[in-house]
Amino acid sequence: MLMSRQVLRLLRAGALLLHTLLGALLGLLLSAMPARLRAHLAPPWSSWWLRRVAGILDIRVLVHGQPSATACLMAANHVSWLDILVLAAAGDIGFVAKTEIDHWPMLGWMSRAGGTEFIAHGEHSSYRLLLQCMTRRLSQGGKLLVFPEGSSHARIAPARFRPRLFQAAIDAKVPVQPVAIYYGSGADLERVACMDDADLPRQLWALLSAEPVLAEVSCLPLLSSVGGDAKLLADEAWRAVVSSNVQFTLFESESRSLMTPPGLSDIQAQGLYRAA
Repeated sequence: MLMSRQVLRLLRAGALLLHTLLGALLGLLLSAMPARLRAHLAPPWSSWWLRRVAGILDIRVLVHGQPSATACLMAANHVSWLDILVLAAAGDIGFVAKTEIDHWPMLGWMSRAGGTEFIAHGEHSSYRLLLQCMTRRLSQGGKLLVFPEGSSHARIAPARFRPRLFQAAIDAKVPVQPVAIYYGSGADLERVACMDDADLPRQLWALLSAEPVLAEVSCLPLLSSVGGDAKLLADEAWRAVVSSNVQFTLFESESRSLMTPPGLSDIQAQGLYRAA
């Protein structure tokens, strides 16, 4: 059993390495293309590449609802760096990420080639330039996803959304789509939330032989930006995400109680529910 797990880990590591090299080649091709063509091809290529990474790492995603078919600003809760892999299942989306990711070996370069916009937290000039880029891309029919909490949190109910980046949707006159990411509660959430970007190679190696990661993504109803108040828009999106994840928690708790045989511990019951 141990031997077969080690063999599986090595096979998956090889597949991840080959896929990373393919991503580097795609990044080079995108970099050499004219800006208009690159803007058209980058989101689908990047989303496909991320979805394949999720498949290699055995991250299983169930999408509820429909991602917007037209330009919009998507706002999601943020649990760990795995969120980007999970959200790629929701379609061809451009991301707004912290500037530290831009310095990751290989991955940062491919993210930029794939159309990710980067932000340096605490730098006002970075925010101004980012809002200009976001507004332009949204006005041209693109879809961008932001993590308005500002950092990742191991919470079912996310921290309040910061309103600043919602101004791009108002200026571009496009709606906002709240997106809720749910990994489960208790041990399931803690397992994913501990995966910050401090030691990415070690975490990737651990994922290659771990149990599957189960995630649910809810694409919630669109919110109009016509009112022109970024704070109200951020609060409305935050409430929608909180409501969605709380409902999932209640449903999981109820389902677990119905499935739990007598004498089974809460931890065992949780694993039984998530495996079902």
